[in-house]
Formats: sequence, C-alpha cells, structure tokens
Amino acid sequence: MTDHNFQNDRRRLLRGALMGVAAAPLVYAGVRSSQASAQDMPKLSEDDPTAVALNYVHNAADKDDMRSEGANCANCALYQASDSEWGACSVFPGKLVNVNGWCSAWVG
Repeated sequence: MTDHNFQNDRRRLLRGALMGVAAAPLVYAGVRSSQASAQDMPKLSEDDPTAVALNYVHNAADKDDMRSEGANCANCALYQASDSEWGACSVFPGKLVNVNGWCSAWVG
C-alpha cells in the first residue's frame, strides 16, 4: 500500500468514526422517544378481533390447556420488554399486552 492510499484510508476511517459519534445522540433520542410513546399506547382488549383469533388472554394460566408450560408474554421472542406490567408486542402493533399474558403466536 502506498503512503497516499494509507492517508486516504485513514481519513475515511476517521470520517466514519466521527459520523458515528455524531449520530449516537440522535439514535439515543429516537430510542427514548419510542419507549415513551409505547407507554402511551392502549392496552390490548381480550375482545379485540386479533386477540380473539390468536387466543390472547391477560393471564396465561387461563390457557394452560393450550400453551407450553411456563410460556407467557414475558418470555416470548416477540415481546418487547418494558419496566411495567404491560409492554409492546410485534403481533399486536400499537397495543400493549400483559407481561403475564399469552397468545397462540408465542415463540420461545
């Protein structure tokens, strides 16, 4: 590698690193705002048509006959963890599900 190519590669690397550092606060702000808006979402009703179709319940024990032992929203791969009893789920966009809930879309 020539000295000229090395200087260009070094500049490209430094420029990329600076862009990453500059973008970090924007990414952090985006994540924080999405968490705040998740708390503003309505709770999923067990009467919701999608909830009915997927056998969703707020208490997984109500579906012991259908689910794997220990399966609930809290340990589902589709559940987006939260600090409260309710959190977002990719199966029910725009609605919160109970951490102790369960539906037939559960993925371990």
